[in-house]
Amino acid sequence: MSANSAISGSRTLHRLVYASRQAIEPVRLNAQVDEIIRASIRNNRAVAITGLLLVHDGWFLQALEGPAEAVMSTYRRILDDPRHKEPRVLQAGPATMREFANWNMCARRMSDADDAILKTLSQREIDFAVLGGDQALKLLKVVRGIQSRTELARTA
Repeated sequence: MSANSAISGSRTLHRLVYASRQAIEPVRLNAQVDEIIRASIRNNRAVAITGLLLVHDGWFLQALEGPAEAVMSTYRRILDDPRHKEPRVLQAGPATMREFANWNMCARRMSDADDAILKTLSQREIDFAVLGGDQALKLLKVVRGIQSRTELARTA
């Protein structure tokens, strides 16, 4: 699916989910992801983009939500970012609601504990190379839920 295959109207809520391979040396991954998040929060707030970035096993999986032009402009920036390689759009088009409304952008780096949780939710051995759009969105929603519960437990 090309990035332009399902463009929403400029005022319509649009969601794009993509996967890309990481082109970052493993020793620099945490610092680079932190840099990506800082820049994303700053840029995304200005154009009403929300989303979630999953960093796992050499891959990025991300959902972007907001006005169509802002989503597509953000994705074009990602395509030009040398930290991403082999990007592919998994799902793109109008959305009825924001799934990540409370997230200007956050990243989740999957740990062994998170892997165990995902396995219990039938998300065994995630193969990002063949992940479909619906599967990717479901996975990101599960991660959002894990992250939300983790934050609630931390503040309680």
